[in-house]
Amino acid sequence: MTIQEEAGTARPAHLIAVQMSLPVSANGPYRAQVQPQDTAGNVRLAAMNHFEVSDGADYTYVLTHGGRDVPDGETVGQIASEKDSVEFRLVKKITQG
Repeated sequence: MTIQEEAGTARPAHLIAVQMSLPVSANGPYRAQVQPQDTAGNVRLAAMNHFEVSDGADYTYVLTHGGRDVPDGETVGQIASEKDSVEFRLVKKITQG
């Protein structure tokens, strides 16, 4: 048994910590531990649920990381690369019809 297991602080293997904030939300930042194969789309939907927001007829919410929009199909592992955490921004984008 490791010291971490004895102390009850053993961290699940291969999880990536994600964090996201939405300034207009009173709910505080979204934080989760996710599998590397989880998609950005799943993280986006979970965060939108946390922040109590949804896409509308003339706008959508997208994840950004490092100044770029993150496609829903990209995995958290691809984004985090070798890191064990990643920080996103949830951005409301106006859609032009």
